[in-house]
Amino acid sequence: MDAQEIRSVIKKFFETLYEKMKDVDEVLVKIPVVEGNEPMWEEGCVPDEEEWVTWRLLKAQVDDKEIAALEEEIGVKLPQVLKIFLTTYYHYFDGVGRNPVENKFEGILGAWNPMLVRNGYLPFAWDAKGYFIRCMDLANMPEEEKCPIVQIDHEVMFDFDEDHTGREELEEVMEPVAENFFAFLNAVLNGEEEV
Repeated sequence: MDAQEIRSVIKKFFETLYEKMKDVDEVLVKIPVVEGNEPMWEEGCVPDEEEWVTWRLLKAQVDDKEIAALEEEIGVKLPQVLKIFLTTYYHYFDGVGRNPVENKFEGILGAWNPMLVRNGYLPFAWDAKGYFIRCMDLANMPEEEKCPIVQIDHEVMFDFDEDHTGREELEEVMEPVAENFFAFLNAVLNGEEEV
């Protein structure tokens, strides 16, 4: 898939997921009012009495410098699919890695772990319940479609020596989620993975 096709798939993913969640219950697309999130408020939305608003997908304004700075901060080059994922829409979906306007790259930065990155796993999100760190296994790069999505229970990681744990030890506790990022997004849309 070329970049334009990837962006089209990811755009459709976000738009479909947003509509599905809104159809289930409008509360699923509500956020508390915090400084800086006003651009994501649904047009004409006024905070309710508890200071919550309905949010909307907002086209991400992320440039190449910001992506380069993120890559420098996390110590790994992002696969094309994740770059496009982070530069398509700002959003508040937890299980795929939040990326709100007021805290760009929140999901990937919140999941980041040096031991995982050093061993070829790129953390990009926590699962919706906050137990598992979801990662793209980069062992098959540059063939992104052959990079599975896996997850690791964060509590299991306390058993490892952060400086000396190798990939083999991590492989033993990694749980498969999807065969690649696109399969992961489909699983989310199909309700097989929570957001």
